[in-house]
Amino acid sequence: MPNLKTIRETIATLPSGPPLVIALVGGTTGIGSYVANALATTFSQQGDKLRVYIIGRSAAHAEVVIKYGREHSPGSDWRFIQASDVSLMSDVDRVSQDIIQQEEREPFAGGPPRLDVLYMSQALSPLQPSNRGFEDSIKAGEVPIGTPSSSTYGITSVRKHVAFMKTFFFEELAAENAGKISFVHIYPGLVDGPNFYNADVNPLWFRVVWRIVKPLRELAGGAYGVGQRGDERKDHTMEVLNGIDNKIAAS
Repeated sequence: MPNLKTIRETIATLPSGPPLVIALVGGTTGIGSYVANALATTFSQQGDKLRVYIIGRSAAHAEVVIKYGREHSPGSDWRFIQASDVSLMSDVDRVSQDIIQQEEREPFAGGPPRLDVLYMSQALSPLQPSNRGFEDSIKAGEVPIGTPSSSTYGITSVRKHVAFMKTFFFEELAAENAGKISFVHIYPGLVDGPNFYNADVNPLWFRVVWRIVKPLRELAGGAYGVGQRGDERKDHTMEVLNGIDNKIAAS
């Protein structure tokens, strides 16, 4: 995994490349909205090279993200596609068809209808080599496909099944479209988004405890030390991941 300096330098070169059409699933809030804001800032001087589809449930939340994007990246093209539940294939098909129709009707920057980047901020894989801390063990002969049994059903078992199926789905698509498409799994760790304070998602006791625990964990550094600031200090996150890469390269 590249260090933070390399990542930043690479991102800074995006505006000098070809125009990009990007779809952000779950882009109305949390990490998806953070990615959208970062894109707007990166393309602040080259907005005419950026088109972003924000896919999510809330039109009100999407409007906040789109407003930020247009203000910080003049000339960029921001569009909202409402999705009820992207865990349903029927909703995925509808959203996909909407993007296809818009791209065929109005190809971006004079190029062919296309989608350069699809970012999904859900169901990240625990099977990637660089992941440590949230691994799900899979026993020999176990194939976690479909819905977990009622006796084991829970957050952990659902995560295992979703990650397993998504990993092999990605591998199959990559094999079928070799040289045409690439998939990358990224595990950012704990992302402090609006849902941590949402009464519809978390109970009152959790919201109260989190407001107290969060600043204490930030002071402690380590893996939660916090985000880019922790990475810059080489506190745990990047240090561990870089160490793993070095061991793999040396073996």
